Amino acid sequence: MPNVTYKKPLSVGQVSAICRVSKKTVLNWIYEGALKAFTTYGGHYRVWPVNLKRFLDSAGMDIPFEFVDDTATHILIIDDERPYAQMLKSVISAELPNVDILTTEDGYEGLLLIGETKPQLVILDLKMPKLDGIGVLELLRKRKTDHDMKVLVVSGYLTDEAKAELSKTCADAVIDKLSDISHLVKTVAGLVRSEAGVFQEEVVR
Repeated sequence: MPNVTYKKPLSVGQVSAICRVSKKTVLNWIYEGALKAFTTYGGHYRVWPVNLKRFLDSAGMDIPFEFVDDTATHILIIDDERPYAQMLKSVISAELPNVDILTTEDGYEGLLLIGETKPQLVILDLKMPKLDGIGVLELLRKRKTDHDMKVLVVSGYLTDEAKAELSKTCADAVIDKLSDISHLVKTVAGLVRSEAGVFQEEVVR
């Protein structure tokens, strides 16, 4: 078998092949909490290579396994205003150079990317075609507890009604798009590093 360096999350089938056990055995490891895994939006288990390595070491399983730890900080920007999203990506990258930033203009694609990349922070617009920000938040509500992901809503349409609705969602913070960009970047940095999910209404005009 040729040497393979694993980087992306592994399926149950891949883990079973690496460990030379059945898929049922891998699922039992996951159910028992011995092997840390997360679920995709399709309901399938995935295992980060670094977590498989930790399991192999703790279980004393001497199995050769080459991997790259790709669990570094990821930020996903979901905003259909491409110029704003690219500007936001540039300023965040300048302040947080070790952060990997992805962008998408589509709420549905954003949900798929969340499942694939498990970002630490999602920066979400409200007004978008197909699936708006509120729709994304509603679909995220049940899945957000799977990992320590924060959601920052950045919108130019923060009416009192919108803010009241957002306070009932899984959003961790809200900022007006007209806010000073340095304040926005500071909020992003704080959410990436924070451990407690407390809703913050950060509206600066």
